[in-house]
Amino acid sequence: MYKNQLQELAQRSCFNLPSYTCIREGPDHAPRFKAIVNFNGETFESPHYCSTLRQAEHSAAEVALNSLSGRGPSHSLAARILSHGLRSPFLVISLELDWQIQLNSS
Repeated sequence: MYKNQLQELAQRSCFNLPSYTCIREGPDHAPRFKAIVNFNGETFESPHYCSTLRQAEHSAAEVALNSLSGRGPSHSLAARILSHGLRSPFLVISLELDWQIQLNSS
């Protein structure tokens, strides 16, 4: 779920898609994973080791989304996309216009 939301945010914001790097430790019969996601030039790491790579990637994506949605006005787009789930085409157009206005005023 978090990976999908982060990917949707990247697509709607015209950013490159998030990329994930895996950190693996432990023996072959009981590996543990951490993941680091690169999103728009920033990296976010899962806070703990997980039993599967998928869990670790979702954990890193969750950290990224929480960080991005908790920032000031320039990142309010992330919070609104996440809260509305991109269901309405009018919302998407409105968010894209707001994003362009924010970019031009920076």
